[in-house]
Order: sequence, then structure tokens, then C-alpha cells
Amino acid sequence: MKLKPRVLTDEDLVGACVARAEAGSSFVDSNLQAERREVTMYYQGKKPFPLREGGSRFVSQDVYESVEAMKAQITEAFAAGNNIVSFRPQNAGDVDLAQQATEYCEHVMFAQNDGLEIINGVTHDSALNRVGVAQVYWDRSSITTGHTFEDVPLEEASQLLSDSAVRLTDKPVQKDAGNGVYTVSGEFERIEDTSQVRIEVVPPEEFIVSGRFKDLARAPYVARRRRVTLGELVDDGYDPKVVYAIEGEEDDLALDEERLQREEDTVVTGLDDESEDEAGRLVTVHMSFIRIDADGEGRQQLWKVVHVGRTLLDKQKVADHPFVTYSMLPEPHTFYGGNFAARTIQHANTKTTLTRAIIEQAVEATNPRWQVARGGVANPRELIDNRRGGIVNVRSVVDSVAPLPQTPINPFVLQTIGMVDQAREDTTGISRLSQGLDKKALSHQNSAGLVEQLTSNSQVRGKVMARHFAVQFLTKLYLKVYAIGIENDRQRILEIAGNFVEIAPQQWRRRSHVQVDMTLGYDERDQQAQELLAYDKYMTQTHPRLYGEQQQYNVLRKALLAKGHKNVQDFLADPATLQPPQPDPKVAAEVAKLQKEVEVAEREIVLKEATAQHKVQLATFEAQLKAALQESDIDLRNRDADRRDDETANRIDTAQAELELAIFQAQNAPEGNSKVSAIISPNS
Repeated sequence: MKLKPRVLTDEDLVGACVARAEAGSSFVDSNLQAERREVTMYYQGKKPFPLREGGSRFVSQDVYESVEAMKAQITEAFAAGNNIVSFRPQNAGDVDLAQQATEYCEHVMFAQNDGLEIINGVTHDSALNRVGVAQVYWDRSSITTGHTFEDVPLEEASQLLSDSAVRLTDKPVQKDAGNGVYTVSGEFERIEDTSQVRIEVVPPEEFIVSGRFKDLARAPYVARRRRVTLGELVDDGYDPKVVYAIEGEEDDLALDEERLQREEDTVVTGLDDESEDEAGRLVTVHMSFIRIDADGEGRQQLWKVVHVGRTLLDKQKVADHPFVTYSMLPEPHTFYGGNFAARTIQHANTKTTLTRAIIEQAVEATNPRWQVARGGVANPRELIDNRRGGIVNVRSVVDSVAPLPQTPINPFVLQTIGMVDQAREDTTGISRLSQGLDKKALSHQNSAGLVEQLTSNSQVRGKVMARHFAVQFLTKLYLKVYAIGIENDRQRILEIAGNFVEIAPQQWRRRSHVQVDMTLGYDERDQQAQELLAYDKYMTQTHPRLYGEQQQYNVLRKALLAKGHKNVQDFLADPATLQPPQPDPKVAAEVAKLQKEVEVAEREIVLKEATAQHKVQLATFEAQLKAALQESDIDLRNRDADRRDDETANRIDTAQAELELAIFQAQNAPEGNSKVSAIISPNS
């Protein structure tokens, strides 16, 4: 039948959560609970049970050893806090902020919370129960301390009470001290805010999922159920009227088989839950995160619903759920991966059976069964009572009593046990070499490099599981811690790269890029540090021009960080923060002397250059002058010749004119004048 979107009531919303929780619990009870109980008993060394009364009770610890060995490898890789997971800068100006975000998450994980126990608990649950779960949330808490003040001046009292962290517990008493001075006495409480990001490992029986999904981020329903008292619910801020109206037991986890099995050796079941008052009554509260269309808008949204049974305590829309998971043996297309510990049960059973056979054979060889001829022993009790120095009366020393023949132990039993151990190593990926127990590999004949290579190769599957832990768990955990810090955390001071820096998480921006350092195996960080030091030596010797102080500082800093030394400033000084070196007085004097000598030499060179240039200019001028004189002399001679030619021509013209004049006079003289005179130039 086709349903139309509608607004859900509180009863409908809680009913949907209860139905999902019951479906998820039924799936766990029918599919996983028996497996978890079986694996836990093998891990605790309680199985396999003895085959017969009086037989050997030896139990092989293959399951325990495999789980603890893998936990040790993963915990050792991450528990040191070596910034294996870090935020990736989004641009050049985001480098410092990305480093601050990384250090903040490291501080939350390993300073505010017990990071070692978180990693150990999640890997333990993943190995035994397929999935390890942690919850990340903002824990609002405070510490209140009482104080008194007496005869304090009114100004100081006003200044004290103006602090937002101070709260009066009684009406203060004011006194007149005379001369217009008033004093105040009273009591107050100082409230220190200790709220922080809290990370908790969720027990497997408290975690519920329901629906078809592959990624927990898209799960239709995910919840955590836990046992709390009514008083704790009131302390968490829920309405006391609603809380104390809860009727019935409403305690689903009181008789949970997984919890009882885990606590049966340390907790007296049923006696620790008794309470003398209503505030101490235990109930099971569900914190459900369900994707549902509660507003009737036609699209599903994530709702956080807190309820005890069908009693609603709180509901609100949220952007994300607070759970992070890790599967040690992830399988594609499914949320639950493989069970690591369950794969070693067959090896534990086989090894236990074979070892018990060897032990029982040795016991029977030490205390054999006897065959006695009828009437061969006067008092059979003397034979049964195996006392040292005891006497047994027999009729015949030769044929009255003889040991009962026994089947000898199979000579291939020890070889079979070795084959089982090898099969377990192949199944789990945990070899004796990776644990430092292989005497052949650790022989003095093998070099350290060969041992390191063999050990690293034997840890391939362990390193893959560790990388799954980093990608599946730590990256998502850091993103959730970062998001919660932006919404709730206050300013604080952290040590970053040797410097104390004040950070303000509420001013940060959203991030979604996280990167993982994959150097997780045996001595891989040492190898990385050695490679950096070799690079430093190579660049210093071969390319000093390309390898300055800042580059060398960066390389050495990264080498120290790879070795786990976060206080780099104790070993190296950043060249960018150093003052220029002060010159040595003797060196400065020598430099000044050399500078003066250089200046004198430069002046002499300049003078010589000027003199040479002057000589060149003088020679050029003399050559030009000589050429000009020669040209002037030639011109003068040419002019003198022209003048002489002109004078000659002029004399000729003058003589010609005088001659013509004389002839003219002679022709025109009177007839009676027989003498005619004419002026003739002497030069003509």
C-alpha cells in the first residue's frame, strides 16, 4: 500500500526506534551472539572442555596468543602519537592551521583521553567480535569548589563576584569599618568548566545497527544502549518528571549473556545492581540515530532520539552520528567483516587434543595401570596406594604383577603440532619471526639488514590491518573530533612544533581531507630517518648551492619527528628565527684593512685609466691639429698660386689697355702735333 508523507508524533518516532532496535538485537542474538560467546570462552582459555573426567585439562592458547599479538602490533604502531594521521593543507596559507588541527586532535586523543586504552579496546573488540566501536561526543562537566571571604573591601568583593565562574551560595554580610569604608563577608562557589571531547569504547552488546547498508555513515538505524541510573539521567539534563515516571524494569542489559560472560570472574551477578533509592534504579537507555521522514517533507533526515523503552527523553535533528568502527578483516559489500579470533579456534582444538594426548601418555607412563594375576597380590590396596618406600606382598616376583601394555604415542604427533602452528601463522599472518621468536632468523650469521627485511616481510598482513585501522577508524575519528571541537570547544594553548600556540577551534573552518602516514611496520620509521640523514649527507657534499640552511633544517626536523622526537626545538634551531651572526673583531679588522687596500687599488686603477685616457685624447688632438695644419698649408699654397695667376693676368690686361690707349691717342692727336705721349705701366 502506498503511504503519503505525514508528520510523525513522538509515539510514532519512538515506536520506529524501538522496532529497529528489536530487529537489530534479534539479528545479533541469532547470528553473532553464539559466535561471540564461543570466541570469548576460547580467548579466556575455558575451551575446549576436558574430554573425560580425570583427563588432562590443558588448553592451547592459540586464540589468546593470536589476538594479543595482533593487538600489540596495531597498538604499538599508533599509541605513540606520531602524527600518523594528519590534516592535509588545502592551500599554501593553510599549512599552519592544518598543523594546529592535527595537534588538537592528538591532544584530545592522547592527553584528554586515554588513547592507548581506546586503541587497545577497539582492536580487541574487532578481533573477537568482528567490529570494534567507539563513540565520540562532547561531555559537559564542571568542578565546583567552595570558598569563603571575610572583611573584604566592597570594591574587591564586587570585582570577585563579577567573575562569571563565581556564584554566591548565601547572602553576603556587609559591615561598616568606619571612615566610609565598608567590608563584605560571605561564601561562594567557583565553577570550573571541565567540558571536553570524550571518546569511549562501546561494548559490543551495547551497539545496535539495523537495515541494509555497507557504510555506517548511511546506516538507516544505529544506536547505543547502556545501563544508567535515573539519577544519572537527571544529571545529564533530562526532565526529572519524565525520568521518574519511567515504570517497570526497562533494563534489557541486566541479563545480557555477553556481558555476564565477560564479567563472571570479577562481578557478582545481581548483587551489584541493588539500590536503596529510586535515583539508583538502573534502566537501559537507548541513544538512537534513525533516518526517517518525521516532518512529513518527503525526505529522510537523521534524528537523534533518546528513549527508555517507549518513554521519550529527547529528540533533535543532527548532521551525523557519533560512532566510529573498525573491522580487522573487512569484507566487501558488508558492514560486518570476518572474525579474526574465530579462525584460530580449529588450531586451538587440534593443538589441545594432541597436547593432551602427550600429557596423558606421560602421566600413564609415570603411573601405569597394572595387570595382576588372580591371587597374585595378598592385599590389592598395597598396590593401589602408591607410596614411596611402600611394600607390596606378591605370591611370585616373576609373574604375579606386570604393567598393562600401552599403545605408544604416534611419532608424528610433535610434527603435527608444528604443522598446526604453521597453519595458524598462515591463517593469522602472525609469524614467530614477527614476534622475535625465530631462532633461525635471529642467528648471528644473518646481518641486521637481513633480519630487518625478513621481519618486515613477515608483517605484511599485520601492516595491512594497521592501515585499515588508520583509514577506517582514526581518520573518521579525527574528523568527528575536529567537528565537535569547532562546535563546542573553547580557546586553549597547545605546544606545536616546540612553540606554545593559542588556538581557537570555534574559528576554524570545516575540513574533510585527512592523510595517513603509511610507515607502520617494523623499523620503517627508523629506515625513513636513515634515508633522510643519507639525503642530508649527499646534498651537503654534492649540491651545497641547492641545499641551504632552511632545507637542511627541514630534513633534520623530519628525521627527528620520524624517530618520535616531537621536541625538535631542543635539538635544532629554526634558521628563520636566528639573528645574523656578529662578526669577529679581528676578522672585522682584517676585512676593513682588505677593504681599504681594495679601495686604494681601485683608485689607482681609476687614476691609471684616467691617465691613459688623457694620453689617448692628447695624441688624438695632436694628430687632428697636425692634419689641420697640413690642410691649411696646402690651402695657403693654393691661394698664393691663384694670386700670382691673377696678378699676371691683371698685368697683361693693364698692358693691353695702355697699349690700346696709346694707339688711340696717337690716332686722335692734332695734325700739327707730331709728338704724342702715352703712360705705360712699368710692369707692362
